This record gives sequence, C-alpha cells and structure tokens, in this order.
Amino acid sequence: MNDRGELQRFSYAERVIHWVAGLSFVFLLFTGLAFSHPRFFWITSLVGGGSTARILHPWMGVLFTGSMVIMFMMWAREMTIQDGDRAWLRAVKHYAIHDKDNVPPAGKYNAGQKLFFWSIALLGIAYIVTGIPMWMPGGALGVGPFYGGVVNGMRLVHYLSTVAGGLLLIVHVYLGTIAYPGTLRGMLHGSVSHAWAKLHHPLWQKEQSGS
Repeated sequence: MNDRGELQRFSYAERVIHWVAGLSFVFLLFTGLAFSHPRFFWITSLVGGGSTARILHPWMGVLFTGSMVIMFMMWAREMTIQDGDRAWLRAVKHYAIHDKDNVPPAGKYNAGQKLFFWSIALLGIAYIVTGIPMWMPGGALGVGPFYGGVVNGMRLVHYLSTVAGGLLLIVHVYLGTIAYPGTLRGMLHGSVSHAWAKLHHPLWQKEQSGS
C-alpha cells in the first residue's frame, strides 16, 4: 500500500520492462508490416526510410527478446494455471459482459492474463527462432543447399506469428483501456485503487489489504 492508500501492483522495474517490450514490439509490428507489402512501405519513412528500418528492425528484435526474457523471469512463477483459473475460464463469457457475480474471484492475475502471458512467451520464441535465419540468411556456417527454402519457410512463420501477436496486442490494449477502465493506471503509476482491485482481483485485494 502506498502513501495515497492505494495498492502497489507493479514495481518500477516491472513497468519499465513491460513498456520496453510493448513499445519495441509496436516498432517491430509496423516496420514488419512495411516490409510485407509494397503498399505499406511508406511506413518506413516514419523511422528514416527503408534502409534505416531494415537496420533497426533486427536490433529492435534483440531488444524485444531481451525484455521478454527478463519479463518471463519476473512473472513466470505467478502465471501458473491453477484450478481456480480453469473455473475462471469456464466463466469467461460472464467476464466479457461484466457479469462479475458469475465470475470466480481472481488473484493478482486472472486466467485470461495468464494465457496472454504464455501466448506472448511462445510467440517470442517463434520470433527469435524465425528471425535469426532471416537476419543472417547465409547461416553461421555459410549457405547450405536447402538454406534458401528454410529462410522462406521461416519468413512465413514469422509473418503469421506477427499477425497473431498484433491481434493479441489489440485485445490487450482494448481490455486495459476501454473495456476495463483503471487497468492502465497500474502499469503507468504502479498502483491501483482498492475499489478497482476488489472488482477485478478480489483475492489479491483481500490478501494485500487484509480485509
């Protein structure tokens, strides 16, 4: 609990890593979109042109990957799926329409947030596994007889993973801003009100406040 009587939800380090991962992904998403089709190539002008975008894209991928690794180490233990989470998932339709009386109480993170975390973690692995061959198409030991086909396959998986990540990002932003007001405050300022916590994460609110 902070000086204003609010509950501390995220530390400063957690917020920094979250925003580094989020903003680097947005950069990757838009520059990747620019590379995907000539009609979108104009997007590269926002970052200094095509050459600059091609240089920055893989290095921003390194930043995104590093931040995801740190984020995973910070939160993986809290993201395990438990029996209460399975019950929450069965009632997700009630959560979607704000029918909180029919939604099992959640702890610090509900099952939807946990699934989002694991989905992004898996996509992060897909990005790095497919991104490296695209960045260095010659391979560490030179060009092999089938390497061109490997790169083309990796490019397809990379794009499909990016589409999935982009859709998840849209849902993530929508839920954190429009659908559930007050949620974004936790990631901006690190704290949330008791009322918000009691509404969305009652088990965590009870644990933190002792009431």
